[in-house]
Amino acid sequence: MPRLLHGTIEKNKLKIERAALHLFTRKGFHGTTVREIAKKAGVSMGKLYIYYDTKEDIFIDLVHDLGRKMEIIRQKELMPLMESLDPDSLRKLAKAIGRVVSENLDYWRLMYIDVVEFRHKHFIHSFREIAGGLRMYANSVIRKSKVAFPPGVDPSLAYTAIYLQFFTYFLAEELFGARRHLGMSDDEAIEQLVLLYTGGRRISGR
Repeated sequence: MPRLLHGTIEKNKLKIERAALHLFTRKGFHGTTVREIAKKAGVSMGKLYIYYDTKEDIFIDLVHDLGRKMEIIRQKELMPLMESLDPDSLRKLAKAIGRVVSENLDYWRLMYIDVVEFRHKHFIHSFREIAGGLRMYANSVIRKSKVAFPPGVDPSLAYTAIYLQFFTYFLAEELFGARRHLGMSDDEAIEQLVLLYTGGRRISGR
């Protein structure tokens, strides 16, 4: 019986969170009412308040759940492609990031809602952790590589910057609908960005 009860609770919470995500990402947080969430989830208002004290609690749970999902994606799909600094690896990384962006648009929609309506208080800590973690990981990769950077260039910052630039490019293309915003196809844009970040580097011994 306890297992059945736990399963029912998780099922109802999942329905509520899915309904809230759909509404938040289309109407905004403040533009969505708790009644609308309950109706779309197919639960009563009383049942919804059993699981969540406030509408913001639902938002917070969504941020945490989607954040965990994105971290798994980063570890499984993106980090293995960051083990080398050669142009081919960067091209593969860019295309993988493009796929991740297009398949998880609601994550970034929720992030922008947080920026606009909450002054980024729910996402800012995870973003700092991601950026800091990337620089640490990049340092580890760079120490094992044969790549030499020009004097004064912080290699880990350069690598972190191109990773984030790929995300920025595909967010503009996919989320904002600004197709070909650089005046070229995705493949051409990726090639130009890779050249931009690798043009000043040389491989030792070549």
